[in-house]
Amino acid sequence: MEIEIVSIEAIKPSQATPPNLKTHQFSIIDQHIPHTRLSVPFFYSPPLPNSQPLIITDLLKSSLSKALTLFYPLAGRIKDDHYIDCDGGVKFVHARVRHLSLSQALSPPNPDQMVQLLPTEYTRGEELLGVQVSFFECGGIAVGVYLSHKVADARSLCTFVLSWASIAKSWSSALTPRFDLASVFPPIEILPSSAADYTDVPTEKTTLTRVFRFGASKIAELKAKAKSGSDDGRQDYPSRMMSVTAFLWSIFAAMGGNRKGNDPRHCTLSVAVNLRGRVPGLDEHSMGNVVVTPLTVPMAPPIDLVAMPELVKAIRDVVRRVDEGGLVKRRDGGEVLKIMEACTDCYNKAYSSDGELGLYIVSSWLSFPFYEADFGWGKPAWVAVVNEPYNNVVMYMDTKSGDGIDAWITMTEEDMARFESMPELLEFATPLHNALESS
Repeated sequence: MEIEIVSIEAIKPSQATPPNLKTHQFSIIDQHIPHTRLSVPFFYSPPLPNSQPLIITDLLKSSLSKALTLFYPLAGRIKDDHYIDCDGGVKFVHARVRHLSLSQALSPPNPDQMVQLLPTEYTRGEELLGVQVSFFECGGIAVGVYLSHKVADARSLCTFVLSWASIAKSWSSALTPRFDLASVFPPIEILPSSAADYTDVPTEKTTLTRVFRFGASKIAELKAKAKSGSDDGRQDYPSRMMSVTAFLWSIFAAMGGNRKGNDPRHCTLSVAVNLRGRVPGLDEHSMGNVVVTPLTVPMAPPIDLVAMPELVKAIRDVVRRVDEGGLVKRRDGGEVLKIMEACTDCYNKAYSSDGELGLYIVSSWLSFPFYEADFGWGKPAWVAVVNEPYNNVVMYMDTKSGDGIDAWITMTEEDMARFESMPELLEFATPLHNALESS
């Protein structure tokens, strides 16, 4: 993919942030989040009304400026890992994709090249939010958005984009963001040593990202395999997220049990749990990192598809511990720290030289309304995810139809070769060859 940069500029909020809002305090969860970024390209197929690049670019810039008055912390800069100075701007890039149509770029999509559809890589002290609009020769466009994960989670990113799109389309926003997470989970003065930034992953091995599509019929089959019986004879069918996660867990565990020259290793998951609707005072418009990442119990191989009900139960136990613990009942920041410290400790063990533990980080963006992002020329033809180049990450995005799942999986090149060759995987998941195909 060849990208030509037309212009780069900083977009500021259309109205100055009031003095009493200039400083945005992190919550204890935000404090513990590493300096990574969330990146989502939105693809729109031609023909588009008023598709002249300059018209679309000007519309996106002016509406972005207005949206930043509502989402003022996103225009700021992080200070001392404790708060945001809400006085700055965001990076906006206008680009052309040369010698390539949208359909060619997405047939098949190359996840490792999609970083080119985003502004330059986020680093500490720079813009927390970046936007790049890229015009394909066919008239299609990609609107790439990245947001510092230190500032917000995927649901927050979705809330921002939908609000921005609403402003671009009708010059008003039906969404009112809330930036009060620190009042629910107050920050602490000094984080424990275990809260050190753990984004430095071994880089001696190349990581690859691949997209695997689970169609509705295959998800139904996995639900049937993952169901469990109750004492009264009723069948309990798990959600599609839990069914697909249990299935992938069985594959990962099988890979760990078949390692050449090494003893079988235990396999555990870090599963993101959304706190919106769980913790009083937090709802869908709450901004920040409104999520915790507890660990499942490590499973020892051999594990196969027969064990899926047991794996679903282990995932449900994780969610139940969050719901029934002090984090939800008492909004206990100490409970947050325990979860985060356990995850950090597990992360360090998983990337140690002995490799006795396999850790897979699972983040579900299912049911987040990314496909509602209509800037005035229709809804996206496809929404992608750009994973950070860290090993063993799984991210779920809805297909456009809403009943399928695109699983974005990042592994080392060596592990990906083994993963793609697992016959159980290919029975239920299909490598994505054409992103514009409906599912």
